[in-house]
Amino acid sequence: MKNELLRHTLSTICYRFKKAVEKVGSGFGDFCAGKESRTPREIINHMYHVLNATRIFIIEEKYDKRLPEKLDLTSEIERFNSEIKKFDHVIAGEEIEVNYAKRLIQGPLSDLLTHIGQISMLSRLNGNPILGEDFSSAPIITGIN
Repeated sequence: MKNELLRHTLSTICYRFKKAVEKVGSGFGDFCAGKESRTPREIINHMYHVLNATRIFIIEEKYDKRLPEKLDLTSEIERFNSEIKKFDHVIAGEEIEVNYAKRLIQGPLSDLLTHIGQISMLSRLNGNPILGEDFSSAPIITGIN
């Protein structure tokens, strides 16, 4: 399987993202923890931008600086889930050199995990804690359908 570790990392991001947003209410998207902090909707918009810009960079070797349109929470979640599938399709189709893969892990993919942690924390602060689990034995399958 091409880029198996990268693709498994992406599947892990997808799994954790779904856990972080699966039981949030409609008002959660605009929940604000404090002055100048991002709302969950803004965080997911940023996550989409990071993933989309990285995918385009892999394909075209150029960075698209345009910021994405801001959507409601449900649409942001759907758009991110759609983009992560597109990203997986791209990295499944071509061999990515090891040093480039390392940069993807330490840069944009780690950034996404950080933001998923923020969403999880905001969910807890908003009265909806995410149930703990042993993520090392979670039923994560490499590749996103």
